[in-house]
Amino acid sequence: MKWFLFYFSAFFIGFNAFNQSKLDSTFFDFRRDKSLLNANISFQVIDLDKDTLYQSFNDTISLPAASTVKLFSTASAIEILGKEYKPKTKVYTNVLIDSLGVLDGDLIIKGAADISIGSQYFNVDDSLNRIMDVWADTLYKLGLRTVKGKLIGDGSAFGYKGAPDGWTWEDLGNYYGAFPCGLSIYDNMIRYYFFVGSSRTRPILTSTFPVIPNLILRNNLISLNGVGDNSLIYGGPYSYERSIRGSLGSNNKAFLVKGSMPDPENQFLFALKEAFLKRGISIEGEVVGLRTAGDNVQSPIDYTNKLVLFEHIGKSVADVAYWTNMKSVNVFAETLTSWIGKENNGDGSVENGVSVIENYWKDKIYVNGLDLTDGSGLSRSNSVNAKNFCSLLHYMYHSNNKDVFLNTLPIAGQSGTLSYFCKGQCSEGKIMAKSGTMRRIKSYAGYVNTLSGKRLAFALIVTNYSCSNNAIMKKMEAVMNAMYLQ
Repeated sequence: MKWFLFYFSAFFIGFNAFNQSKLDSTFFDFRRDKSLLNANISFQVIDLDKDTLYQSFNDTISLPAASTVKLFSTASAIEILGKEYKPKTKVYTNVLIDSLGVLDGDLIIKGAADISIGSQYFNVDDSLNRIMDVWADTLYKLGLRTVKGKLIGDGSAFGYKGAPDGWTWEDLGNYYGAFPCGLSIYDNMIRYYFFVGSSRTRPILTSTFPVIPNLILRNNLISLNGVGDNSLIYGGPYSYERSIRGSLGSNNKAFLVKGSMPDPENQFLFALKEAFLKRGISIEGEVVGLRTAGDNVQSPIDYTNKLVLFEHIGKSVADVAYWTNMKSVNVFAETLTSWIGKENNGDGSVENGVSVIENYWKDKIYVNGLDLTDGSGLSRSNSVNAKNFCSLLHYMYHSNNKDVFLNTLPIAGQSGTLSYFCKGQCSEGKIMAKSGTMRRIKSYAGYVNTLSGKRLAFALIVTNYSCSNNAIMKKMEAVMNAMYLQ
């Protein structure tokens, strides 16, 4: 029996040593790959049970990490605001509704940056407008029939700067370039539908959802055989002039291309007014957002003497953080970041939110080399290293909010943005992580439950590689599989 135990122990030690060597050799081959000869790599693995460093390479070299930065915005929102924090959008007036249903004053919507209103992540497609109908029905039941004054939208909670610093011109018009706003609707996104004919013809825009009044789209698309969506939309915040270039796959009667919304505040008011008219509530005054109201509306609005007709409570931090990481939704990450800033000191700008996030973590984790510009990772100015990520992951693994945070992470080969990562390979279902992808940037950070029962946290960031994103993903999968075999 003693001989058996000795033999088994020796075998197990040898097995672990072999697999440790396997990770060493796999990563050695990875970083010597010819497509990575000019690449920058930051890598770290830590043992969560032993609180020890397991593997590292240039782990303090800071690099842009794309969407993996969302780990900071989601973890920070969960820790600072709490998982149950919910924004409250309020409807104000300055007079009571009379017995005839007349409101002889203004109706004011004070936004709290509830990104869930009309969102595709919280509503099925055929009910995106339902929330506006609910609002109209609620006010109708309160007796409202006519608004004599103005319908005012106050989306100033985050200011009116628009996109965060560091976002490029080629990003701003596309769906991933949607910016956070105090009054948000439909994920601050436009759906463009094109009729695409035979190859080398011009696709025809047939409709948009939502309808965007005054939108001008300059169409420079071409249809091509055998391609999908290779288009880019150009246009900045608050500009209703957009241009679209590139190609769409031929012979498609309803090709969907997603873009960013020019002005969510005004679009919110447009949708609400349409719901009012459908319900039989008329607006006699101007419909105006605070950003463009000028001298017609006092800015900022003094709410101390206003009456609250009703309030709408949005989805929680836990709910928004889930979709932020699961589907890598940029506008959700920026909204969480701005919520943090707004609740901390009243400034809802992304810049202030980032400052609050960095200050919060400086005494809790390793922050040397950490320099954030936004909450989503879309800015190439973000600078993060593998040690920053692993330190954050270690903290969250031992946090009271561990389960909430881990629930937001996609699982390799099974869910979210990792649905096809390591699919059918030995590490499928054993890795939960956030991914990040931009041109010549690929990163992963998260947790591994290894074959031998170890619990590891890891981060791998690679930039400036010469192969395709799909090719670098395949090479990184080999490292993930070797990590699982520890």
